[in-house]
Amino acid sequence: MLSLSTPSAPPLPRSATNSPAPVSLLRGAADRRDAPLTSALHAALLKSGALDPPQPLTASNSLLHAYLQCGLLPDALRLLDEMPRRDAATCASLVSAHCRLGAPLDAIRAYMDMLTQDADEDGGLRPNEFTAAALLQACGLAKDARLGRMVHGHLVASGFCCESFVVCSLVNMYAKVGDLASARELVLGLDYRDVVSWTALVSGCVLSGMLAEALKVFVMMLEDNVLPNNVTMLSVIQACSLMGESRLFGSLHALVVRLGLQNDVSVVNSLIMMYAKNGFVEEATSLFEDLYMRRGDVCSNSDVLSALLYGCTISGSLKYGKGIHARFIKMNAFPSVGIENSLMGMYARLEQVDAAYVVFKGMPVKDIVSWNTMISCLAKSDHVNEALELFSTLHGGGGLMPDFVTVLSIVQACSNAGLLQQGQMLHGYIIKSGSLCVVSICNALISMYAKLGRIDFSEQIFEQMDIKDIVSWNSMINAHGIHGDGLSSLRIFNELLDAGTHSPNAITFVSLISACSHSGLVSEGYRCFQSMKNDHGIEPSMDHYASVVDLLGRSGRFTEAEQFISDMPVYPNSSIWGPLLAACCLHGNVDLAEKLSAFRLQFRTCAVIWDINNFYKV
Repeated sequence: MLSLSTPSAPPLPRSATNSPAPVSLLRGAADRRDAPLTSALHAALLKSGALDPPQPLTASNSLLHAYLQCGLLPDALRLLDEMPRRDAATCASLVSAHCRLGAPLDAIRAYMDMLTQDADEDGGLRPNEFTAAALLQACGLAKDARLGRMVHGHLVASGFCCESFVVCSLVNMYAKVGDLASARELVLGLDYRDVVSWTALVSGCVLSGMLAEALKVFVMMLEDNVLPNNVTMLSVIQACSLMGESRLFGSLHALVVRLGLQNDVSVVNSLIMMYAKNGFVEEATSLFEDLYMRRGDVCSNSDVLSALLYGCTISGSLKYGKGIHARFIKMNAFPSVGIENSLMGMYARLEQVDAAYVVFKGMPVKDIVSWNTMISCLAKSDHVNEALELFSTLHGGGGLMPDFVTVLSIVQACSNAGLLQQGQMLHGYIIKSGSLCVVSICNALISMYAKLGRIDFSEQIFEQMDIKDIVSWNSMINAHGIHGDGLSSLRIFNELLDAGTHSPNAITFVSLISACSHSGLVSEGYRCFQSMKNDHGIEPSMDHYASVVDLLGRSGRFTEAEQFISDMPVYPNSSIWGPLLAACCLHGNVDLAEKLSAFRLQFRTCAVIWDINNFYKV
């Protein structure tokens, strides 16, 4: 029996050289990405002489395509060197392969190299429309508009720019390099614009992030009496979804039905994701049930399921989230670990800790995201001891190691729960595991130690950091601030300016003004507020205004605080009145507190009402 499982397979019969059977086998090997079978067929074709001249290039090109599909680029290049002749199909395969490998410039070079060689009997490689499409794909991936225009000129000289297929490839290329004007000019310049050319332009706009322009082109397409197809609708639905144009959702849905695409799985999946990602869970769930559940089908599309669960999360729709979970259980079908992670994440963000833990415990396979989601859920829900136990279980074995996300969750848990000893033990683990080089972990440790009263440890970590980001500086400024050491916060701020590696941001100034407020450095704090806009171009937010009110109020400067509030370019809200009421309580300013209490019906937040009540108790 002939075996094709190893490269030592016996040769194909000479009579089979021109038969389509070897080519069919190679196509099957390419589709399955079966490297051993491809190598075996290569050996058999060599022995049969099917790759030798003057045989047609069909077998050689099929073999080249199979090697490339299997990701065996060295074998493909070796075969290319051995080929006595090459044609347009050879070139198209090689260019496409380089594109798939993320090397578009190598694709262009390969084409130019082949162009200079005699690739056919007439002495020169003549590209076809597939070669042209592959070249344009390479230009688009390279994001090189100049190179794209050069290739466009070459294709015009080669006589290929009249082909609709090539025009669409040109439109896609220009869209990817950000030249939508040229893409639009190409389409509008066609004598006959069909659904393919219009769709290429719509898709190009979406790819470039010009979503409003995509909708305008879609309207032009309809005005040109060209009906969209499923590919067009996929791009239009994506554009509306990303724009959050909820007014158009119903119209798009109705158009899908009118076009008879309500049973097209890809289109309906896009509608489901559009509705879900924008919080319209009821509509998304209804479509999902129509497409899958009522037919008894199992949805294996992770994007759709993730979108549904995301929609339940952002809309707070626990009922629909539980319904989706129940359907999974009923059909005994959890498509992937990723979907189970999304389900667990939904429960975690909706503060359903027990439900999240049930999902976690029931997972037959867990990845690091599963552990991180559950640990973070427990830590944020004040189940710190359980989070630490889970971290110990993960660290203790099972084939997975904690990553920086895991460590960050535990550091923040120790910080929030006031667990200094556990935090120090975790610090030791971080040093031992080599994670202290991760900037975000160092930042979290700085904040943790500051919150737990060990500002000396915070300073030590900060000084030993080889790389600091703006969060590092902000964390250290805030650390000194919460310990009432505003002078040290100002010192760190000046060091930040002297270093010149990062510019202060809005959070820097909130922390800095707050630090001055807690240290009684009123003049310094107010100078920082003025410098924020004058020297650094940062527009004050309500948080900055509230920090200044707190700064003035804590020091008993109520007249200045009132004047500052009246001069604010924005109308004050509860975040402004809260600090002022707290200052009234601190200094016993009854008159101002009575005046401010008139606003309590307007600002009925718990914090403000509590401050008013607290004042009278004091």
